[in-house]
Amino acid sequence: MARLLIFDTSCGACSVAVWSGDRAIAERYEAMPRGQAERLLPMIEEALAEAGMAWGRLDAVGVTRGPGAFTGIRIGLAAARGLALARSIPAIGISTFEALAIRAPAGCMVAIDTKRNDLYCQLFGPGGAAACDPGILAPDDAVALAGAEGVPMVTDTPVPAGSESGTGGDRAPDGSLAGPPRAAAFASLIARRYEAFGKDGKAGLALPRPLYLRPPQARLPEARRNAQLK
Repeated sequence: MARLLIFDTSCGACSVAVWSGDRAIAERYEAMPRGQAERLLPMIEEALAEAGMAWGRLDAVGVTRGPGAFTGIRIGLAAARGLALARSIPAIGISTFEALAIRAPAGCMVAIDTKRNDLYCQLFGPGGAAACDPGILAPDDAVALAGAEGVPMVTDTPVPAGSESGTGGDRAPDGSLAGPPRAAAFASLIARRYEAFGKDGKAGLALPRPLYLRPPQARLPEARRNAQLK
């Protein structure tokens, strides 16, 4: 019976779940554009307390590894790696695409807001199988592709940001397909990955690495940049 701690900070929320056996037995979720670094560990402790789960009983940690918000991804991965190393247990990473695609098991287009007027996108077929490599599309192109494939859009926000087409017709996400990942919803995927590794595979499992589709954009303050140019 697997006992797993699972969390997500890759998008606009902080989400934690404790999995035991075949279900999530505790959950914490807070929508937040920032501040996950301060809330993640307290939320983990709250969820473990609700589940009656001691740190030493955990078999593995699960986390989303992106794409999404650069800072959020780093917070989640750093926490997962630190907990895994401290407890000598595996850390299992899945993409944010996979965590969202769980909402539409018959197939979907997952679209994640890049905050740069375009979307990180990936198509999924039945059963959560990736149908193509991830990429970056303009919002209207993502809506058009979902329509051409005949699949719904699953997004981390209620409506793809920057889309001039507004709702995008019948490809627009409904309430059940929109919003940041919830750890309790994709916990079963982490549990299946954990079981699939087998006893020997879990011991040598590599720590999860971030999935970026474009490098982070960092700028020096104006005064410092001008000083360096002199």
